[in-house]
Amino acid sequence: MTGPNRRISGLLTTAIVLVLGVLLVHVLLETWVQVLSGPTSTDPRANLENAAQWPKQLKSVLYLGLAALAVVKVAVDQLWRRFLTGADLALVVLGLVMVLAGVVNDSSVTLMGEALFVYFRGVIVFYALRAADLDRTLVRRLLLVVGVVVGVNVLLALVQMVVGRPAYTMLGWVDLTWAGQSRAQGLLSHPNHLGHVLGIALLGFVCWVATTDGVRRGWWVAATVVAVAMSATQSRESLLGVLVGAGLVAVLVRGGLRRVLAVCLIVVLCTVTQIAVRPDNRAEWERRLGNAFSSFYHPAGSEHSRPAADTPTASAPPAARPSTSATARPAGRPGSTAAGGGPSARPTGSAKPSQPSASTPPGGSSPRAAPAPAATRSPAPVREIRVLYLQQAARILPRQPVFGFGIGQFGGVVAEKANPNWHKNPKFGPEGFNRYGFQAVQVDSFWLHLIMEVGILGFAGYLLWLLLVAKPLLATVQRLQRTARRPSPTIVWGLSALAFACIVGFLSPSMEDPLLPPLLWTVVGLAWWAALRSRSTEQASDPETSAGDGASRSTGEQEADTKILSTNEILAMARRPSSAAAAERSPKEPDAETAVLSSEEILAAARRLRPPAGPA
Repeated sequence: MTGPNRRISGLLTTAIVLVLGVLLVHVLLETWVQVLSGPTSTDPRANLENAAQWPKQLKSVLYLGLAALAVVKVAVDQLWRRFLTGADLALVVLGLVMVLAGVVNDSSVTLMGEALFVYFRGVIVFYALRAADLDRTLVRRLLLVVGVVVGVNVLLALVQMVVGRPAYTMLGWVDLTWAGQSRAQGLLSHPNHLGHVLGIALLGFVCWVATTDGVRRGWWVAATVVAVAMSATQSRESLLGVLVGAGLVAVLVRGGLRRVLAVCLIVVLCTVTQIAVRPDNRAEWERRLGNAFSSFYHPAGSEHSRPAADTPTASAPPAARPSTSATARPAGRPGSTAAGGGPSARPTGSAKPSQPSASTPPGGSSPRAAPAPAATRSPAPVREIRVLYLQQAARILPRQPVFGFGIGQFGGVVAEKANPNWHKNPKFGPEGFNRYGFQAVQVDSFWLHLIMEVGILGFAGYLLWLLLVAKPLLATVQRLQRTARRPSPTIVWGLSALAFACIVGFLSPSMEDPLLPPLLWTVVGLAWWAALRSRSTEQASDPETSAGDGASRSTGEQEADTKILSTNEILAMARRPSSAAAAERSPKEPDAETAVLSSEEILAAARRLRPPAGPA
């Protein structure tokens, strides 16, 4: 590379890291800024819809700018061949399958473009980091900037945990649902979002202590503080993701099991302590576990097997459910029973008039009102909405299993924007997709959303792509383990972060949220950089390894020069002095002196012999 091109390449790398740092800080503060600039309504959806839209527009500009910088960097450095890995080809195939699923299911071009952008906008970060020529200084500065913002959220979460409601209003939050449930959210819109951020940070610490000896106590104290803050969010999916990711680290890294178990014990103890000392948290865990079991005893669709008279009462509990749902939106919003299955029967039924004992003037109303409480409890108790959605989707997906129902048409942010009544689409059935009165119009499971939009083929393609992203990282870890060397913590962090994201994707739409994807693919991109750096270091320190790699790449050329030797020929070669021994031997030593060759030297000499000319 010439001098001017080298300077341009260095400037592009700096620009990529700078824009990425701004993007990561932006996604950590975006919703809070919107709430501060919006109306003071207690309805969070109204706040975000009527708030200033420039933060979202700025985020899109940052993504597009990052993509443009990466393309220019690759063009300047001629790095096109770097992006021909199996993961890159799998991503192209996955994109084509998603487009085909949209074409088959009549998704418009605009809808497909928006859906693909939401699915893969975080991947732009991954490719930008692969295009940049990173060094330790740039990586440390990037992580330091993001770490400061994460640290601020940790401190605010601890204050919210101790002070309570005033700590939320002080930050400008007007929707105090999470304050009422004693769940810390920091500067993020949802406690689960803060849990995702702190979960990835804790996994980074797990990977560090597993691959490094002599970690100072101060770092353990800091990790404990982060674990307390994560427990204050009461994010169950983050807790499960951290434990699974830490388990993967324990399997990959030899000798770090005790330290990994120590971090897991700290996380579990912090969560258990929160549940023990906070009645709100304990009641929420009990309710969610009870609702999950109820969902299996009374699966989705069981309410329709009851007589028509029981239908309104079976729909009543789901209608009231949003007050304690996963999104925990305030109860009582109009239209919360639109998809409940029997809203039209409630005004004329006796469910509400029957509760006051004095309101029984008509002669025939009191006997009809008597069985209402028993019917409300038995046919359809309050159930876990995620389980109901999975059960319902298991019945709907077989209608279009291969390509699903089209990207941008089911349960995601794009589907909600294009059609707020997406669940009423007749392709999901005569009554559409039953949301059971759940106020959140999006589906709280990324994997369910994915398979319903792109079918089994797209779902399998997505998993294959993630496996191929993880494959070079796993190969690097295994290669280093074979040489009794510990892998870089950054490489293991990338693998554990992928496992974390896959776990939380079952319980939230996190893989297409504005927050988790850029954080996840930043960690994975840095892991790929660390793996490439480790490979380069190995080749520089061990020339024989690089020579062996070159020999393995030219196996076809070597096969033409290979000859099968007889036993006598091998013994004769073994009696000959090696080139190294001949060079060290003094002139006075007799030529008849022999040297013992190793098996590798014998085979190398055998390959240098060419087959005899003429017919065999």
